[in-house]
Amino acid sequence: MLHTSFFKKYCLLAILVCVQGGLSAQTPTHEPPCLFDALYPPGTLQAAEARIGAALGQKKVAGTLENNNDIRIIPVVAHIIHNGGSENISKAQIERQIEILNEDYGKLPGTPGDGAGVDTRVRFCLAKKDPQGRCTDGIVRLKTTLTTHQPVDRATLKNLSFWDNTRYLNMYVVKSISGNVGGYSSFPHSPPDEDGLVVRHNLFGDNGTAAVSGGRTTTHEVGHWFGLYHTFNGGCGQDTCADGDYVCDTPPVADPNFACNLNANSCGNDNPNLPDQVRNYMDYTPDECKNMFTQGQKDRITAALDTVRTLIWSPDNLVATGCDSAYIAPPVCPVAADFVTLTPQVCLGGKVYFIDRSLNSATSWQWFFPGGTPASSVLQNPTVTYDSLGTFFVTLIAANINGSDTLFLENYINVTEPGTGQSLPFSANFDDGIFPPTGAEIYNPDLGITWELDSAAAHSAPYSARIDNLVNINYGTRDEIVLPFLDLSTSNPDSAILLTFWWAYARSDPNYSDELIVQISKDCGVNYTNILTLSGNALVTGPTQTTPFIPTAAQWKKATVNLFQYKTEQYVKIRFVNVTDGGNRLYLDDIQINGGLVTATDEPGQYGLPLRLFPNPAFDLVQVQADGGWDKPMHIRVFDSVGRLLRDYGAGAASTLDLTGLPNGLFVVKIESAGRIASFRLVKQK
Repeated sequence: MLHTSFFKKYCLLAILVCVQGGLSAQTPTHEPPCLFDALYPPGTLQAAEARIGAALGQKKVAGTLENNNDIRIIPVVAHIIHNGGSENISKAQIERQIEILNEDYGKLPGTPGDGAGVDTRVRFCLAKKDPQGRCTDGIVRLKTTLTTHQPVDRATLKNLSFWDNTRYLNMYVVKSISGNVGGYSSFPHSPPDEDGLVVRHNLFGDNGTAAVSGGRTTTHEVGHWFGLYHTFNGGCGQDTCADGDYVCDTPPVADPNFACNLNANSCGNDNPNLPDQVRNYMDYTPDECKNMFTQGQKDRITAALDTVRTLIWSPDNLVATGCDSAYIAPPVCPVAADFVTLTPQVCLGGKVYFIDRSLNSATSWQWFFPGGTPASSVLQNPTVTYDSLGTFFVTLIAANINGSDTLFLENYINVTEPGTGQSLPFSANFDDGIFPPTGAEIYNPDLGITWELDSAAAHSAPYSARIDNLVNINYGTRDEIVLPFLDLSTSNPDSAILLTFWWAYARSDPNYSDELIVQISKDCGVNYTNILTLSGNALVTGPTQTTPFIPTAAQWKKATVNLFQYKTEQYVKIRFVNVTDGGNRLYLDDIQINGGLVTATDEPGQYGLPLRLFPNPAFDLVQVQADGGWDKPMHIRVFDSVGRLLRDYGAGAASTLDLTGLPNGLFVVKIESAGRIASFRLVKQK
């Protein structure tokens, strides 16, 4: 069984909750969901809880809690993120999930949702109008490999397709979610561009690819979107109303229930002592077991709709989205052309993947790409290479048997000259107090906690870079230090090229683990490849503590990444990515790319070092000291600063090099032994 921290790192947004869901009664085992109590310590949700709690208090004083029977309708848009497989689910499966939501939230008689609970008076409607007022079936389909979903890339889903979250509930259906998670959702008062929920296709509905599911994963996640906690939030707690799930009429539950054991009673501090409410949608029991929301949960939902989510169910918005009872849909919604690319800015020679997101079942596509190759295409999702500099428009004509529609986007693609990056060696030690370093950038997508200059701790005084994950509650957010473009071809062509840096990190809880990811791009920052990932115990350098971590000199570790495969690239981007998980402070310092010149103190043991040249600067004689397992014989050569061979001492070189006759200046001494190579800068003087 995977431990809690594995699942925690896949939970994001201001509130993110994961649930496996959809387990059949015959399934003998279950996979651990995200543990809500471990994810969100007390105080995490103060902003949302203050507003919801205030609304509940006002309703209690006014005596309106029991009398609120207005139906609230929530317009929904389903974004189907697929790659041409079975995850591209049918319209019937999508519509069935909406029916299940209405059965569950409406306690519809004669359906699996007709349990012992209450009608929440909330209903759901697939939107009939898009944000531009065009007729739609409320479904957007996009073909992309992002259907294999990493929740840390949540923002990318929003870049693909996102409708105004104050007017629509955005649901994303994907093929898979890392960690085999079933789904996750935002909580009221989350950042707007993180609002919505993500669910696996085989748990969305109860037909098609979800035939063995009951569709209650989505019911559960929508509950979080409305402001409901797990019934087991906080365990048994002390006060069955004022803590736990903040709902008086859900009995306290010590731990999640994965079986439909109606006799389960994990807490005895409630009065009267009631069994666990295993049929509640906000537990982890199998779909066929769950069938109820309580009056207290209904009250919280109503309070959230009255305070945070006020526009989405308003009469004006129902008219705007086509979910009002007076809306009359046309016999057929005409096709509406639409497309997107995640890379509208590329370097010369870059490739752009265009994703069709036309509404209402287009069956043919005609694209026009001035400046691109091909210049036109009839594919639904073409890839175009841009070999000309400039800014270019893109046109799409989408059609079906009912007609066509044209979308023209002017100045949509910007193609720039790659240029040449900064020569090596590169160093960023932050000690000049300039942050970010000259030419570098900080990427802070949520405009919240991010990388900053720190003077309290450094590997080399006085400064380091730091991000404070201890106070960063926007779980899953990626904050980046992006180095300037670099020319790795300026390294010594015969030597190793190494990226080194020092870091320090501690956890705030053994179950929490932030991530540090180092990535490289050789296509002007369009696509990145992971070259190092540190998380869990591999990231930790100091003791677990709930107070802010300030490392001692002994609590810094050095990382080394071999960039040999990129050493011919003249225009690369390297970035350091922090993925927050509510851990503790993470520090970076002394980032260096050595240009292929390994010094005698670099990485003892990695290349059989230490090796040492002395004296340096030298006059005519230089001693070569080799130990630590550096095998003999050694082949030693001396080059000038532009790489011309000046002297070859052969494969059995002596430990004393005679430089007599060589001019004064900077040399490169290259030493080879048993397939290993090291290079040193050496200065000869009079």
